[in-house]
Amino acid sequence: MQVSVEGFSKKKTAELVEAVQFFAKQLMHGKMVNNLTIDIEKCHRLDVMGECINEDDTKNPRWFTINLRDSKDDEDIVKTLAHEMVHVKQYAKNELAKVDRWVQYATARGKHRKKCVIKSVWMGEIWKPSTKENEYWDCPWEIEAYGREVGLYHKWVKHCNAQRSKRKGVY
Repeated sequence: MQVSVEGFSKKKTAELVEAVQFFAKQLMHGKMVNNLTIDIEKCHRLDVMGECINEDDTKNPRWFTINLRDSKDDEDIVKTLAHEMVHVKQYAKNELAKVDRWVQYATARGKHRKKCVIKSVWMGEIWKPSTKENEYWDCPWEIEAYGREVGLYHKWVKHCNAQRSKRKGVY
């Protein structure tokens, strides 16, 4: 796996690289993990905590950018990274895809125009919320990502504590 980190201190960069590798190994099998390229970037003007961008325009994407909002809270950064790594897994395993479709429509004056509509494909089916569902909170990929971020974060903390104990010679 290739990981690059921009915008963070050396110490935080090392932690994020280790966390990405840890989360990837929790979510995917080794061969898939070895073929991933993940670029992590600190963003000062991001209106969400994080975002995962599929940089490959292929069926089996392996290159992703994760943008993380600038935060002083280390816990928030690592939880957000865990959340976005679930999206990496979803894209890499073809569970989630974004599909561009050009749609033709008529304006009020009768002129024909085209616009690009991005559809989300979940498990091979175009996903559209029902009338009672929220477009973000009820979509299955976010439900999975929010659910798994908590467990991944707790596993990460346990892993870090075990590493500290080993360094101190406590078994």
